[in-house]
Amino acid sequence: MILVTGATGFIGQHLVKQLVEAQYPVCGLIRPSPRERSFAPGVKMHIVAGDLNDLPALRVALYHATHVVHLAGIWEETGRDTFESANLQGTRNLIDAMKEVGVQRLLMIGSIGAHTHSAYPYMRVKAQMDDIVETSGIEYTILESSAVYGPGDDWTEAIALALRRFPFFFPIPGDGRVRLQPLHVSDLIKCMLACIANDKTSRKTYIVGGPQQMVYDELVNIVMQAAHRSRRKRYLPPANAARWSNFMRGFIGGRTLYTKTQLELLSIDRTTNLDAVSFQFGFTPVRMANALDYLR
Repeated sequence: MILVTGATGFIGQHLVKQLVEAQYPVCGLIRPSPRERSFAPGVKMHIVAGDLNDLPALRVALYHATHVVHLAGIWEETGRDTFESANLQGTRNLIDAMKEVGVQRLLMIGSIGAHTHSAYPYMRVKAQMDDIVETSGIEYTILESSAVYGPGDDWTEAIALALRRFPFFFPIPGDGRVRLQPLHVSDLIKCMLACIANDKTSRKTYIVGGPQQMVYDELVNIVMQAAHRSRRKRYLPPANAARWSNFMRGFIGGRTLYTKTQLELLSIDRTTNLDAVSFQFGFTPVRMANALDYLR
């Protein structure tokens, strides 16, 4: 059985669907919520209610597991939920529980640009999570990725919604020249499934990205074309872009175009070799302009 933490998240939902279709037995560790958690039609999985700080629930979820895919974590700090308490300590708890139960195989998604000395808390904690896993003694695989997009994401869909509902201009943080290498979620899932199926990927870190490097300004142009909405762009200091993002929430159904973490990520180049996926996993990822049908 494969335990997926963060099974209700953007990547988690896509992964669970593909695992079930590949006939893997799947268990999801899902934080209790008053909201009903829904998965794609036909997805059948075992569910354990709890989170990474609930050690008894962790042990129950791990009991029949052979692999763990660790996707759980928060993107924004709120109250007691900090990156250190939720993401870093949660990873420590998961590793400890895996050792206690005897589960030895872990797959985790990291981030290109993460560094233990980063000025940004999210990226600093992501690097510390990598360090914890790499020194844990368990069999791990880490996929460090550039920005991941696809149906249900929290950034390209917000951009498209803002383009449709906010008619005046589109705010760009800074000069829009940060370099990204967007990877479609389905291509990331292919890499993940390949790692799960091949024990030779153990104790390795793979850096993955899409088939194109582009600046954020170009990415917004591609989304404009997919959404059939052209807007004048206004280049703003990040603090001003955040204020406009908050103002625009009423136009885009309460969604936030630029969260604090997203603004930080839009100041870091996150690229790798253009052939990273084809060289390491044997297929060519889809180009972004050809994979945005969900925005139409």
